[in-house]
Amino acid sequence: MLVNWIEVNSNVQPASQTPTGRSSCMYPGAPPEPPVEGTAAPAAEEAPIVITLEEFQKQPVVAATIISQPLNFGLKNAHSNIYAEATEQEFIFDFQEATIVLKARPVSYEWSYGDGTSLTTSVPGGPVEGDAFDTQTPTSHQYAETGDFQLTLTTLFAGDYSVDGGPFQPVAGEAAVVSEPHLMSIWRTQGNSVSENCIENPIGIGCEAPIR
Repeated sequence: MLVNWIEVNSNVQPASQTPTGRSSCMYPGAPPEPPVEGTAAPAAEEAPIVITLEEFQKQPVVAATIISQPLNFGLKNAHSNIYAEATEQEFIFDFQEATIVLKARPVSYEWSYGDGTSLTTSVPGGPVEGDAFDTQTPTSHQYAETGDFQLTLTTLFAGDYSVDGGPFQPVAGEAAVVSEPHLMSIWRTQGNSVSENCIENPIGIGCEAPIR
């Protein structure tokens, strides 16, 4: 409570009151107890340790491996089965005088097929039985032209971290990890009915060297 002080002159009648211009803070009730000599003031609460996306991306997260079936080969206008192999990973490191356990797990895949088209999937895909020619899968792709194409993949990893053995909590954001490019060689096919194979007739239809 703020109190403004006044000076009272009782030598005149009636007594006069003159403001002094001074003021003081008055505590309601008893004043606060002074600190006891020799005791330490209570320590300020430490700010929690937070692993940011920037710190997450500093970790050596291993990129996904791109696999095509059959290897590096596909046919024009047919589904080429392409998939990724990515693993969950764990890292232990020191940060701000604490021990951090960070777990990285793949959550989505951004495919760029090298022909101007792209696709984002929540699954890595996988192998199929047989030679996989023209087998549609969640991650397969149809090339409309022949040629060599450099396919690239960016895998997004979500992170969870623990500080000094405490509960795991999520990192805000996802780390983008780019894989090595993967060559796709796309060829065309042509069907013909023949009565002899290429051993019997080396110059027959379809026995010449393949062309694109």
